[in-house]
Amino acid sequence: MIKKLLTFLSVILCSLSVYATETKIDIRYDGIYLDHINLAQLEKVYKDYRYLDYLYMPEWKYPPIFLMSLPTDFQTVTDSQKRNKLFLQMMIPLALKINQEITFERWDIEAVSKAYQEAKKLTTAQIKFLEEKAEKYDIFTRLKDDSRYEYILTELKEKVDIIPPSLLIGIAAIETNWGTNRPARLGNSLYRDLVWHTDEGLEPLDEKEDKTYRYKIFPSLYESMKSKALKINSSINYQMFRFGRAQIRYREVPMLGRDVAYNFLQDSNLQNYAGILDYTITFYELSNIDEAELLPLSLPNEKK
Repeated sequence: MIKKLLTFLSVILCSLSVYATETKIDIRYDGIYLDHINLAQLEKVYKDYRYLDYLYMPEWKYPPIFLMSLPTDFQTVTDSQKRNKLFLQMMIPLALKINQEITFERWDIEAVSKAYQEAKKLTTAQIKFLEEKAEKYDIFTRLKDDSRYEYILTELKEKVDIIPPSLLIGIAAIETNWGTNRPARLGNSLYRDLVWHTDEGLEPLDEKEDKTYRYKIFPSLYESMKSKALKINSSINYQMFRFGRAQIRYREVPMLGRDVAYNFLQDSNLQNYAGILDYTITFYELSNIDEAELLPLSLPNEKK
């Protein structure tokens, strides 16, 4: 299988290199990573994997094709309907990957919690693990010993949880104007993250008075979405979202973006931002993606 996959990779790479010498294709155990690719190349890969529409994939399972940056000629798509659908097609695997990683992380936390309940103590490795997660998710306490780790575990169980993909995708669509704005095109920024008092990043061209901030540049679209997910799962600004999410998990019902969109009302200066987000999720039927998942990596001719 690995030999066949590497052979297929070499064929695709040769084919793509005809069009762009900077094209990067990286086959990993979890998927295909594409960078510096144009629309024609992307559509060919999608066709090979029968990923022809962002909706109605068999059993709602999506091929693990991850775009690291927008197609080099994405701005040439003038048909808004085609552009929006293609943007969603590119974002869905990324959002599913982010949630897959969060799920694995949550399982590790639950495993430590179960081990602690059974043994009534933590190993050195488990303590280090919890301290690292506490720092990552901005959990602070002055408690000591067992009380400290019981508190951290409680906080982690609330913070480390999936984020409806429809939310991550819908917010990205709104913030980037469907992949057309400058931060997205030049900085891989899906959420217009800002950095302050630095020369690094993209200077906002429409800002004439405040020169203290810039748009953060990300190494990839994946890193931008991952950063947003971490912010949602750690920042105090999203505490109400996390509380509502915990209630949904307790009720053991599907976690849909529409049900929690109102928590993002303050995320933008746009009037009725939560309503716009709800509309975007509804109009493009993105709630279907909230229960979707990634396919294992395989060769196109092995797909049924």
